[in-house]
Amino acid sequence: MRILGIVIEGERVRLRKLEKLDLPLLHKWANDREVVAWARFSPEHMTSLAALEKAYEKELHDEETERVSFVIEESASSRPIGWCVVRTWDRKHVSANVGISLGEKELWGKGYGTEAMNLLLEIVFDHQGWHHAELWTLAENERAIKSFEKCGFRRVGVEREVAYFSSGYHDVLLMEQLKSEWDARKAS
Repeated sequence: MRILGIVIEGERVRLRKLEKLDLPLLHKWANDREVVAWARFSPEHMTSLAALEKAYEKELHDEETERVSFVIEESASSRPIGWCVVRTWDRKHVSANVGISLGEKELWGKGYGTEAMNLLLEIVFDHQGWHHAELWTLAENERAIKSFEKCGFRRVGVEREVAYFSSGYHDVLLMEQLKSEWDARKAS
């Protein structure tokens, strides 16, 4: 893995900071019911481009202190294929919340998300110095859970019926990883 300025490069994907030019594509993905169901667990999947621009305005001007968003690009083509985020509400520099979504559905299940998450964890643990990373995913999202486990996350617990969409309640799984576990995986 190589880091070039604001880009971190893997074998098949790279992460780079979100830019204003990415917002129309993020808007497309954010309005895709199937993509957003896995990403946000919410029936309110429709959002305007203006609302998205407002939501990311501080971040695009380097004024956001609690979130950093990245675009996932396919390395060979430089095509954006998804996005990921680090949220840092913890002021004691202990825990970061991470999230990821591939907007290009034809790439689901092909290892792109796993590689992107490993790059995101490199940012979280090796470059930003966080002690703990956590994420939430739908308990029924077995493809994502297997990917996260490949990245070293472990299952912590389930919040029952806390997400509502598609006329039903759904369980959400909390997963976590410590920096010491990340370091041990890298060393093996």
